[in-house]
Amino acid sequence: MFKHKLLISEANRYLKKGSGLLIALFITILFFIGVPMIAHKFWPLILGGKAALQLSYSSFFLIWSLTQHNLLTLVCNTVYFVLYAYEFPAIEKYKANKDTWPWKKDPAAWRGVLLKSLKVYFLNTNVLPVLVYAPLTYFEAISHHAETIEAIPSPVQLLVQLLFCMICDDFCFYWLHRLVHLPVLYRFHKMHHEHADSISITAEYAHPFEFLLGGLLPPAIGPAILGHRMHLVSVFAWYLVRVGEAIDQHSGYEFPFSPYRLLPMSGGS
Repeated sequence: MFKHKLLISEANRYLKKGSGLLIALFITILFFIGVPMIAHKFWPLILGGKAALQLSYSSFFLIWSLTQHNLLTLVCNTVYFVLYAYEFPAIEKYKANKDTWPWKKDPAAWRGVLLKSLKVYFLNTNVLPVLVYAPLTYFEAISHHAETIEAIPSPVQLLVQLLFCMICDDFCFYWLHRLVHLPVLYRFHKMHHEHADSISITAEYAHPFEFLLGGLLPPAIGPAILGHRMHLVSVFAWYLVRVGEAIDQHSGYEFPFSPYRLLPMSGGS
């Protein structure tokens, strides 16, 4: 009975998307075809730059990961804050809840929350990864991924690898999220709920301990298992998708054309 209701609920969710479902599908196909094409064109130049700067694998991986993460977060949050500020009617109809945005409720309090959110973001996404990655690299606890031009994944290989990473991430995140809801650990998790309203900047707003368990560990499981069988292009594409999904999920909007909503039983704001 429960499975039957779940299937009906999912079917209705997809039907409500209308033409948005086709747009989401188009974006997804474009991504998996486009990434390998772009990689074949620019990866040789990237490897040439890596060699010219005499960067080790670890240094290159860390620099690229942090740069990509910060640029993606900056671009996505800039776009969302434009949408928040202007409240375009065509966009606001997709707002997940009808409450007033927090900066309108209490502008003074919001400025304090925003400043704290930016500090937490910098700590979690720029300091914590270095503190975790450096000792793992020193003790050679991380296997290297493929780097060669010949090993650049095809669209199908990229799709399979990212689906595997999604499954690993979802499984690990589910259980770790349940773990932080235990009374002894909830004191760390409750920080994530300090934001009464879900907006894009809250995606990585969490206590560093929780961010380590839920933000850094789950996405890294899939690439760690695949190791050298997964190309760096696939790894960076996976982290791009994962960060984008987190921002989309916390944006406060439920866009029917979001490619992340193609996944069965996907949630959102």
